[in-house]
Amino acid sequence: MKKITLLFTFISCYTLILAQTSGTVYYQEKAKLHFNIQGNAPPPANLPTERNAYTVLYLTPDASYYINDPAKAEKDQVMNHDVDDEGGGVHIRMDAPQNVFYCDLKNNKCTDQRDFMQRKFLIERDLKTADWKLTGNQKMILNYPCQEATRQDGDRKIAAWFTAAIPVATGPAAFSGLPGLILEVIINDGDQVITATSIKQGELPATQFEKPKDGKKVTEAEFNKIREEKMKEMGIENGGGNNVIIRINNN
Repeated sequence: MKKITLLFTFISCYTLILAQTSGTVYYQEKAKLHFNIQGNAPPPANLPTERNAYTVLYLTPDASYYINDPAKAEKDQVMNHDVDDEGGGVHIRMDAPQNVFYCDLKNNKCTDQRDFMQRKFLIERDLKTADWKLTGNQKMILNYPCQEATRQDGDRKIAAWFTAAIPVATGPAAFSGLPGLILEVIINDGDQVITATSIKQGELPATQFEKPKDGKKVTEAEFNKIREEKMKEMGIENGGGNNVIIRINNN
């Protein structure tokens, strides 16, 4: 009877852990917009201040897969904004990039498919763990107790809030490597914020985790160089992804 009880207890605990580390996490991404006004005309009024996107993270104890939320309509993933200027009007459209982030959590390997300037790049990288620093700060997100960890990535100051209650070392986009699921990421004191809005626990089929294969294979350093050089060509020095160029001329 004791052996049966112990076996039942072990199976129950394993099932509970599996349920906690398998499921779907929905995120909202908010990014402040920085406008680079070029030309000889004054800037238009009523420019938008931020853009929103909706993403989803599928996860199991062995893998995670982060993409744009397929349940959202195109209108929810595209920013369309009309602004007035003295010459009539300006229409601003920003499509959410079609990025894919896949992590093999068993082998600590990740493959990213990055969408940049209508080109796809494939980046393979290790799951980073060493450069996070715990701050001791705590808060609740979606009723989960979270701890704050920070790190510096070039000119980006990154704060991540993770919960050890869901013990998988992954999170949104390329943010991972902490002893628990990352539920919020804050970049440069709020310039960009990615926050979990809901969690649906439950096992997922293996077909949900398809390693990306499309795109030019580059290293992360090579991709950053390509992006920075293109941004400089466009007159954006910091290479940020939240910059919008508007060219206005009075003819």
